[in-house]
Amino acid sequence: MAYLAVDDPYRIGRDDWMRLGLAARPGPKGLAPFAAGFLEGFEARHCYDRFWDGQRGHDQTATRMICSGRAFIMVGEADNPHFTNAETGILSQFRHQYFLLGLIAHFHKAALLIVRDRLATAMSQLQNYSATTVKRFKRESRLCHVNFLRFTHRYWFQEVSNQRPAQDLFKLWTHHLGTERLFVDVREEVLDMISYLDSDGLRKQANTVVRLTVVTFFGLIGTLVTGFLGMNLIDLTQVSLVQKSLYFVAALVPMTFFTFYIAAKSQRLAEFVDTMSDERQPIRVKWRAFVHVWERGR
Repeated sequence: MAYLAVDDPYRIGRDDWMRLGLAARPGPKGLAPFAAGFLEGFEARHCYDRFWDGQRGHDQTATRMICSGRAFIMVGEADNPHFTNAETGILSQFRHQYFLLGLIAHFHKAALLIVRDRLATAMSQLQNYSATTVKRFKRESRLCHVNFLRFTHRYWFQEVSNQRPAQDLFKLWTHHLGTERLFVDVREEVLDMISYLDSDGLRKQANTVVRLTVVTFFGLIGTLVTGFLGMNLIDLTQVSLVQKSLYFVAALVPMTFFTFYIAAKSQRLAEFVDTMSDERQPIRVKWRAFVHVWERGR
């Protein structure tokens, strides 16, 4: 950022305006710093000429501001008190307003780049899907998500002033820095990372449920058998161990068949339970769903 007070800003050539605005090195007078195609539309893309009139209109139109993202240049007349006054003039605005605009714009981009770098670092630490690296990856990813949310709700703002020149310059500055596009990209990366973590957590929960279901399924056989024998419908206290074993097998075989048969019909039974729980369905539909459970085929 630079504030330049010169004797006559109207004597600055177009090539020098380009060098100032694009932070190019000095060169011969009349020679453009870059190719003509690249510099086409320079004034429209980089110059904020709200207070500049190349035809020497009056002293209120002798200040030119150029913003290219990398550099911000303000040029005016050195003998103009309105431009050089450090208390109420444009110099004061440059120090206390435009300088802060630049800090905010670059702070936004730097913060977004830090979040992106941390995401890349977290991903690079994921090696061979070992338990240690996976745990570290999840912790770093969620921490990045928290930091990004804090940045979004506390520091990400686009209206920094109620004055139109400051609003226009801030919009121009962020456009050249590509901050809005970067914000969208980082946001998508963070959401993709969190979506992956959530889906991975759901997958693990589903695997756990499947394992518990298998354990419960086979444990149900023993529960039914011991429950039947534990009702004491048959007095087995006076019989031999061989007879007790025969009674146990006699109860085990039908209970096992019953359990596997119910498992085979589980999908239809689930549909029947859903139909029964729907109060809007008439009795006829519920009865049809019950009959459908025991039909052969589909």
